[in-house]
Amino acid sequence: MPVIIIRQRGNDLYCYIAKQDLEARVLHIEHDTTQRWGGVLSLEGGRRYYVNEQPGRPAFPISLRATRDARV
Repeated sequence: MPVIIIRQRGNDLYCYIAKQDLEARVLHIEHDTTQRWGGVLSLEGGRRYYVNEQPGRPAFPISLRATRDARV
């Protein structure tokens, strides 16, 4: 289970995956509301990861554990 770092640059979010030395823009987040944030993250390049839902939008940068999304 890799640790990812989500950062905000301007209006965009970027995901950094250390074990793969990969940084990609987050294209879509399954749940992105003030009540809950997380679920499936779709990254540019076609990769998808799943992060546990958070109770509201977190402050960035944030480190989270992620799994490859099996629903790809």
